[in-house]
Amino acid sequence: MRNKKILITGATKGLGLECVRQFYKNNKILAIGRDEKYIKKYKSKINFIKGNLLDESFRKELLKKLRKEKKIDIVIHCLGGGLGLRNPLLDLSDFRKLFDINLGIGADINRVIVKNLNKKSGYIIHVGSTASVEAIGSVGYNSMKTAIVSYVKSLASELIKKKIFVSSILPGAFISSGNAFERLKKNNKKVYLDFIKNRLPRKKVSKASEIIPLIKLLASKEGEMMTGTSITIDACETKAYNY
Repeated sequence: MRNKKILITGATKGLGLECVRQFYKNNKILAIGRDEKYIKKYKSKINFIKGNLLDESFRKELLKKLRKEKKIDIVIHCLGGGLGLRNPLLDLSDFRKLFDINLGIGADINRVIVKNLNKKSGYIIHVGSTASVEAIGSVGYNSMKTAIVSYVKSLASELIKKKIFVSSILPGAFISSGNAFERLKKNNKKVYLDFIKNRLPRKKVSKASEIIPLIKLLASKEGEMMTGTSITIDACETKAYNY
């Protein structure tokens, strides 16, 4: 992956940060995130926009900027999370927050920048979760991650006509700077080790870097036949069949 303009949301932790690490040397990176702790060493080498995408005023200003970006080659949406909302009977406002951070904001960004994607071929990749195919998280989180799968299939069916290829990946447990498994390992080692023992057939938590080859494939000519798919990448963590 060289000489591409790549937009990455959720770029300051986890898989988004790993994408910055892997791609910044040979590409032009536009990274969006709210935390400078892990990304600061790359700030001088990328175009970093700091802000909370749940903040409506920041989001409006961001969309104005994105409308001016020309010839974006690849969009990777790594934003998402459960926001600590574990009540199975969430009220509407909490459901809306989960929708916004996991799908709605990414979909709104797609709406704005789709005209600015490379006309020869553009690629949009959403990051879902194994919760998209197996009810392993909270009600709200499972629901929103599952929605990504239907969104990707539906949007891909429309945009393929314009040579824009949309797909998603559904990662299992992985560890990266600032992500949930790094925090779990640090804050509750017993639970972390129990998870490895009881949930991971490979008996280790994957590294975020192991997911990068799949992202590269989906953002390339060689991966265009996979448009519309949501691909589980979890080393047999789940028992669900792949899409």
